[in-house]
Amino acid sequence: MAKGARVHEVDPIDFGKGLFRSQIAGRGCTLPEAFAYLAEQTTAATVSRHPCRALLGARISLTPEDGEGDWHFTQIGTDVFVVAGQFAYRDPRVEFVAGDDLLQLYFSLAGDLTMAIGDTERFRLNRPSLFVYIQPKGMVMKEWIPAGSNERFVAIVLRPQFFIDHFLGSSSQIPALLRTFMAGTLRKLEYFQLPLTAEMFATATKILDNPYSGDTELVYTEAITLELLCNASATVKGLSGEPAEQLSQREIRCLHAARDLLEKQLRPTPTVRQVARAAGINETTLKRGFKAVFGETLIEFSVRCRMQHALKLLHDEGMPVAQVATAIGYSHQTSFATAFRRHFGLRPKDARKGKLAKSPELLQKTSAKENILPDSIRMMRKLFARSDNE
Repeated sequence: MAKGARVHEVDPIDFGKGLFRSQIAGRGCTLPEAFAYLAEQTTAATVSRHPCRALLGARISLTPEDGEGDWHFTQIGTDVFVVAGQFAYRDPRVEFVAGDDLLQLYFSLAGDLTMAIGDTERFRLNRPSLFVYIQPKGMVMKEWIPAGSNERFVAIVLRPQFFIDHFLGSSSQIPALLRTFMAGTLRKLEYFQLPLTAEMFATATKILDNPYSGDTELVYTEAITLELLCNASATVKGLSGEPAEQLSQREIRCLHAARDLLEKQLRPTPTVRQVARAAGINETTLKRGFKAVFGETLIEFSVRCRMQHALKLLHDEGMPVAQVATAIGYSHQTSFATAFRRHFGLRPKDARKGKLAKSPELLQKTSAKENILPDSIRMMRKLFARSDNE
C-alpha cells in the first residue's frame, strides 16, 4: 500500500450486501448489464419510459432496514447512462465492479466512497471532486462505503467515442488529460481527478433535486445531463496540465500519498520539499504530477483543505476567529481573515453560527465564483432557511 494511504475502519462487512449492481443484476455485473435488467423490469425498481424519446428511468428506494435515501437511474438512448444517488446505509457496503471500457465521470458532491484495485491502487472520494476514469474489460474494481456516510453524487457513463463526437468535435481536439483514454485498447485503469467547480456542483444538484415527475422528469434529467457534460468538457479543455500517462504507477501512488498528507497536516503547513520527502518523490515530479492528476496545484489544494476545515470550526463549533487561524496554521489573524475572504467571499466572523443568514446574496455571489464545498453550501442554506422561518 502506498505510504500514507488510508483505509476505512469499519464494522465487519457482509459481502452479500452490495450496492445497486448487486441488488439489480448480481455481484460483478457491468453497468450496461444492470440497466438491461432494469429495462426488462425484472427488479423491484420503479421503471418508466418516455413515450416519444429513447429515455428510460428507474428508482430504487432503500428500505428502513438498509438505510434511507434513493438511487435514480436514467438511460439516454443507447450511449449514456446516468446514476444519481443520495442516501446513507446503516451498515458498510462493498460492491465488486466489472470493467466495461466505458468513460465514467463521477461527480462527487458529498460522502466517503473508496475505489480499489487489488491491494495497492486506492482512490478515496471524500471531498467534492470530478473523478474521470475508464475501467478496462476484465478488470474488477471494489467499491465500498462506510456505515452512515451521506452520499450525494451523479455518475455519467458513456462510450468514449460519443463524448468525442458530441463534446470535443474531433479526435484531434482531445485534451491532453483525455488522450490516453481514447487511444484504443486499455490494459490498466486510466483516470484523473479534478476539483468540482461551482458550475458542476450546481448542475449536478439539479439532477439530484429534480422537481418533476413522470415523462417530464426524464426529459429534465436528459437536458441537465447534457449541461453537466458541457460543464465537464469545458473544464477539461481549459486545463493545460501534462497528461497523467507520463507518470509511472509508483509516482501516482506517491502523489496520492502527498495529497493525503496535505489533507491531514493542516498545522504547520508542510513545504513542498517536506511533502516530496514524505511521499518519496522528487519536487519537480510532485509539482508537475499533482497538477496533472488532480487538476490543481499543491498550494491550491492545501488552501482548499484548510479553508474547508476553518469553515467547519467557525460554524459547527463557533470557535473564535483567532483560534481558528491558529488551528489551520496561520500565525496572524489578519492574514487568515484575508485568505478566508479571498476564498469564500465573506469574512470569518460572518461564517460563525447564526451570522451567515444575514447575507444570502453574498453567498449566492460567492458560490458562482468559487469552488465552494458541498458541506459548506448545505450548511449555509440550512441557516438561511432557519432564519426565514424564525
